[in-house]
Amino acid sequence: MLLNDLWGLFEEEIFPFRSTDELFNKYSDNDLRFDLPKGQRIRRKNLLNYLNSFSKRPAVLLIGEPAGPWGCRFSGIPFTSERMLISGVLSFEGYQSSTHDPPYSEISATIFCEVLLPTLYPKVFVWNAVPFHPHKRGEMLSIRHPTREEIYTHSKVLSKVLFLMKPKLIVAVGRKAELALKVLGKSSIYVRHPSQSGAREFTKGIERIFKEVLTVSV
Repeated sequence: MLLNDLWGLFEEEIFPFRSTDELFNKYSDNDLRFDLPKGQRIRRKNLLNYLNSFSKRPAVLLIGEPAGPWGCRFSGIPFTSERMLISGVLSFEGYQSSTHDPPYSEISATIFCEVLLPTLYPKVFVWNAVPFHPHKRGEMLSIRHPTREEIYTHSKVLSKVLFLMKPKLIVAVGRKAELALKVLGKSSIYVRHPSQSGAREFTKGIERIFKEVLTVSV
């Protein structure tokens, strides 16, 4: 596998992380109120299929914030919903891990893929500054911004992702992602997160990056 070193990092640093009362590790834990039996294995398989979909190392790295409750929480892939995975719009096979009918869909993921598909999606690798799902205590599918402590703690893994990928360009999708990269002393180009009425600015930002800022072939 082309990105085998990255998969090794995930196995060593991310999969063993133990969920807390406010941070859920979707790759190692399951909640049968929402997940299929062995849903965590399904999400790992989806992530593996995503890594296997690259024919060469992408030159651009897009860093999002944390995993959202209706996207990456169940798909295992940032800015990707399980409905997208089973719809066939992506270049790799994916599976549903939730018990929800229909499969979960996420607005940010839909906007993200509308902008990047079909030409740009294979040219970028997407990861989250905090690779787990922050939620309010006792509300498993709630949305919560990651704390500065969480961003600092998980920046160590992000640093290793950057080292392995060696991207020519790093894009921070959202201010929390930008902060995580600043913690590491990494320069990035900021674009608005597509959530909360940010779709237009996100779209314009991505188009500008690929049409005006990038002078290297990706």
